[in-house]
Amino acid sequence: MRILLLVIVLAACSSRAHAEDHAPWTADALLRGPTAIVNTPLVPVRTAIGGAQLATDDPVADTKRKIMLTPLLTLAGGAMGLVDAGVWLMAGLADTLTGGYFAIAPEQATHLSVEPITPPFASH
Repeated sequence: MRILLLVIVLAACSSRAHAEDHAPWTADALLRGPTAIVNTPLVPVRTAIGGAQLATDDPVADTKRKIMLTPLLTLAGGAMGLVDAGVWLMAGLADTLTGGYFAIAPEQATHLSVEPITPPFASH
């Protein structure tokens, strides 16, 4: 509960920056939080699949490397997905409570999808 309060206070403090950087609030913003909350349970699975895809797309053809890389990147992707799930859930709750005015949830969290997510450690 304290973390949620902290997120809301930080969002309130950033309202001036929000007004300068973003378009005006619309009624569509009301769905940002609930959509992020609905997306949260699948994030670890989606990032684990993204890690597995990264391992299979590895350009090095060494068999030993392929055998080790696939489970390691799958597990690492799933672990990063658990962290992202916590962020998406808290940001989704904050956006739900603020009506989406501050757009706290990451943009990727606000679109319903089941596509694999490339784990953050693999992004360049």
